[in-house]
Amino acid sequence: MLLFVAGLGFHGWGARVGWTSRNLPGVEYRQAQTALSAFFIGREDNFTLEYPTPVLGKPWSVPMEFPLYQWSVVVTGRVTGLGLTKAGRAVSLACFYLMLPGVFLLLGRWGVAPGRRWLVLAAVVTCPLYIFYGRAFLIETMALMFALWFWVAFERAVKGRHRGWLLVAALAGTGAGLVKVTTLVLYLLPAAAWAIGRLRQGRADGRWRTDLRWMGVAVMLPFAASLWWIWKADQIKARNPLADFLSAGSLRDFNLGTLATQLSPELWAMKWRLASEELTWAPLLAGTGVLLFLGARHRVRPAIFCTLLFVSPLLIFPVLYAYHDYYYVANAVLLLVAAGLVVVGLVETPRWRWLGVVAALTLTGGQACRYLEHYYPSQRGVSPGGNGQSEALRALTRPGEVVVIAGQDWNSMTPYYAQRRALMLRGDVADNEARIELALHQLEGERIGALVVTGKSWRHFSNLVRQLADHGLAPEPWLEWEESVLFLPQDRWEETMDYARRSAHTGIRAMAGARAPGKLGGAWHRLGDLAPAERRLFASFRPAPERFLTTFEPQVQGIGPDSAFSVHPWTRLVFRLPPGPHRLAGAVWFTPAAYLVPPGEDPTDGVGDQSARNVAWQRTAPDQADAGFSGGSSGGAREGRPAF
Repeated sequence: MLLFVAGLGFHGWGARVGWTSRNLPGVEYRQAQTALSAFFIGREDNFTLEYPTPVLGKPWSVPMEFPLYQWSVVVTGRVTGLGLTKAGRAVSLACFYLMLPGVFLLLGRWGVAPGRRWLVLAAVVTCPLYIFYGRAFLIETMALMFALWFWVAFERAVKGRHRGWLLVAALAGTGAGLVKVTTLVLYLLPAAAWAIGRLRQGRADGRWRTDLRWMGVAVMLPFAASLWWIWKADQIKARNPLADFLSAGSLRDFNLGTLATQLSPELWAMKWRLASEELTWAPLLAGTGVLLFLGARHRVRPAIFCTLLFVSPLLIFPVLYAYHDYYYVANAVLLLVAAGLVVVGLVETPRWRWLGVVAALTLTGGQACRYLEHYYPSQRGVSPGGNGQSEALRALTRPGEVVVIAGQDWNSMTPYYAQRRALMLRGDVADNEARIELALHQLEGERIGALVVTGKSWRHFSNLVRQLADHGLAPEPWLEWEESVLFLPQDRWEETMDYARRSAHTGIRAMAGARAPGKLGGAWHRLGDLAPAERRLFASFRPAPERFLTTFEPQVQGIGPDSAFSVHPWTRLVFRLPPGPHRLAGAVWFTPAAYLVPPGEDPTDGVGDQSARNVAWQRTAPDQADAGFSGGSSGGAREGRPAF
């Protein structure tokens, strides 16, 4: 017990390393997804099954798991005042510690004396994986707690005909199935193995029929609830045009794998690396395997049984366990129970008792050292969370606005740390104009606060940029951060530039050539110096002017079915033409509103039927190739022919 208490104290200390930090070390993208849901559940007070995970646009709900963990975090944060991140860690830790009594009771099924069960629990609490992920903002420890208690309660309910344990089995199994069905599947295996053995033993006296009824009652609610939630979640996700890849049917091969993935040497190499480097210290596992056959042979069967259970999800879910180290939260306890049973077996053998003491100290001490070496460095840093990009988005957008993000898949880190809802365009969507159009249409009524493009040149998304310019964003990026560029609302130029000056230390920089919108009037400009979006103002000219001066901001107006360049007084255009004679053709159009003036006033500002009188040609010397034109009217040059 002293060894367990020491190990528990070390676990508690390790779990609180970096406790005040707001970043989420360890599969940060997955923790951010869970935290993002909890954040918006709390902000919107949305305790419904259609809870928000705002990363794929409207509707904002794309539920993966039943939100029991997220609800618990929000309520805990409100009651204790811990704040979101600490509340998430506290709930995960509480679930881990509440799982330990279940392990203590489970060891009774193999006849381990109560006083020696502490050796096994000491191995569990000093496991580096459980120190690091035991406090993560994830559903894993809650699912493990429910699933392990289901296993314990299932056997005790059926064996003892105990209604209290039957209720625990039904509720715990339901909790595991709703929170994370893959964890329930794992712990159904030992329950099923025990049930088959008991039914076979009961054939002689007819006891098996009663046992079967109790077993059916114990699993009926968990099965029904799990299937219902899978169906319900798919119904909710189907309303989002970008969430089709998250349906149960679409994820079938990824979740359950195929024969090829189950046998893949590459995936098994990845799983071996995770098991040997992330879970515990590999030499410890090898050593306990040798000791099992040296001095703990009477514990061979339960130790091998637990080891096989540990390996089983690696076969059932080959892809999930190859790519995600946090999935091992569900089954690592089984491997540690197997190792702990070896230590117990040595202690139970008088000849090898001294070796059992050495093995127990080596196992717990070695795991503690492995945590300090492998996990502690990445956990001890204290960070406000996020990076320069998310800080800029949080500062330059408003809480109710939506951020459109291309090039970050559907990684929830940027939306979470920016605390903004997002429309994230995955790689298979970013080039699909029809799907982007549909997703933007879904955002009708929402204010777009920013566009972030990561990785690729933003010009690759020129159509998206033009569409969002209609929603008020600048047609050119104003800020850059590492491989990302940020488009902000046109009316926030000064705020954006001021932020860039003050926040250079975060890596945020103003884009070279970034120009304030609506600042072209009143001065001469060369067309070649303009941004592409500004040069498009002169798209109707053949050829385009080389430089220009406009009293007011240049703009293009719709004239009937065409578009025209506005030449409101005064507009001066300079063209560079090759030597020789040239013919200049154009059309002057008037905006009908120009004639809506009070009676007695001139209905135009100098251009009438004889508009030629307002056209002043200035031809330079013959050896020069510049032609100048100046004119004034409230009309414009129509697109589709050579024009002024």
